[in-house]
Amino acid sequence: MTEPPRGPQTQVLLVSEDDDIGEPLEAFLRRAGYAVEVADGREAAGLLRDGAGGTAAGAFPDALILDRDLPPDQYRTILDLLAPRAGPASFPLLVLGGGSSPEVPVGWHEDAFASVSRPPQPAEIAATLALLRRLGFYRRYRDLVHDLAQPVMTLHALSRGIAKLPVAEEAARGTIERLVREADRLMSLLEAFQRSRGGS
Repeated sequence: MTEPPRGPQTQVLLVSEDDDIGEPLEAFLRRAGYAVEVADGREAAGLLRDGAGGTAAGAFPDALILDRDLPPDQYRTILDLLAPRAGPASFPLLVLGGGSSPEVPVGWHEDAFASVSRPPQPAEIAATLALLRRLGFYRRYRDLVHDLAQPVMTLHALSRGIAKLPVAEEAARGTIERLVREADRLMSLLEAFQRSRGGS
């Protein structure tokens, strides 16, 4: 299976105020090939503020490791700043010590979130990050297929009823023409998707 690229270009923002966790985890992730930036809650909020933040380069990180033991107001501020990136734009978010149901931004993609217990085991963190990044790498393909499948299945169901439409009526002819146009549009999308996969 193809793995997403991982190396110095992979930016991880580690947000923790616990040096006993932050320092060894930072060292382990650097040895694993990640570029790691460590920040406390206030520093991380500054990096993420106004939707421009993330790493020192000024972009959101490729992954965020967030310690649940931050002061509550700082944890909430970070979640609020991440909220605009929820949904398809969600990047890997790993919460340390979040328990069975840690608080995350509303709408954060389920494939882009995981929680591990404290104290974290560095090898578990690295493996979880790799999994989340792999899921993210293939997400756009899965989401596209899902989005295309819904109208295709709807058209298939409608096609079974087309034969029952009284073609002699003007309204029926108009309905069929609209369905044909929609089917043509969907076929064009499917063909474009197949071409993009062939070229990747």
